[in-house]
Amino acid sequence: MRDKFDLKELTNEIPLGEFLKYDEPILVSRTNAVSGKLLLASEMSRFDTVGYDCAAVCINDMYAMGAKPLLFYDNISCARPKFEYIRDMEAGMENGCRQGNVTYAGSEIKELSDIFSYDQYDLVGFIAGVVEKKKKIGIAQVKAGDVIIGLPSNGLHNNGYVAARRKLYLTKTSMEIYYESLGSTLGDLLLAPTRMYRDAMEALLQSEIEIKSCVQVAHGGIDKAVHTLMHNAAGAVIKQREEDIPPLYDMLHKDGNISKEQMRNIFNMGIGMLILVAEEDTDRVVELLEAAGEEPVELGLAETGSDIVRYI
Repeated sequence: MRDKFDLKELTNEIPLGEFLKYDEPILVSRTNAVSGKLLLASEMSRFDTVGYDCAAVCINDMYAMGAKPLLFYDNISCARPKFEYIRDMEAGMENGCRQGNVTYAGSEIKELSDIFSYDQYDLVGFIAGVVEKKKKIGIAQVKAGDVIIGLPSNGLHNNGYVAARRKLYLTKTSMEIYYESLGSTLGDLLLAPTRMYRDAMEALLQSEIEIKSCVQVAHGGIDKAVHTLMHNAAGAVIKQREEDIPPLYDMLHKDGNISKEQMRNIFNMGIGMLILVAEEDTDRVVELLEAAGEEPVELGLAETGSDIVRYI
């Protein structure tokens, strides 16, 4: 299959010198799929963003642990691979790895005609990275008053595509309509790839400021991400201003008839990454994030004594 698509030779080798820079290195890994988004990509016959999306969501997970991503590999499953679709997906992943400074080890393409229908694809990415054990994000104790900072997303990222497709009755025609309220067609907005937070996270990691916890909002809605940010052991109070929520979510809420509670369970609500820091570090963290090109939003505070997340 590799020869058939005439792709350049790739490598899965990582020099061991990478690990000699650490006192106590830990190898970490993650796997992410882009299945729901591929339904829309197939509908639009447009696969130029989903490859980047797959790489970016994996790379973001590495940075959320404080790890340096090292190697990315993907698996594409379909009934019968179409050259231009595979080319676009792999070009997107290669571009994402280049921007994330990650070695792209390439793809495995599986033809599963008894499982997949024509033009239906599934894309799964695997990533490995290394982190210093004592600097791994997420081992610090959460304290009352710790501040939750959100980094904006540029769309749904990797969540809620099945719900969006069903609730908005999406078709190729409806996704090609331009909406003034969105400043885009639904197709362009929904197929926008996951933002990569490499620059922002590297700025924080290099600052030596303690990042108590960090979670990418890509494995469920923002409510699940906040619970994960609190290690499912502490609670939080969240106040997200209406003006900080992109108009796409208002369309999903009203036209899709989805309650606000369901919205928070399904979608990222315009936030792609959550960061928890001590109150005294907040101003410096915001300053570093803004210098890295981000528009951080202070979303709320940690509360101890229960694991309840309150929205006000």
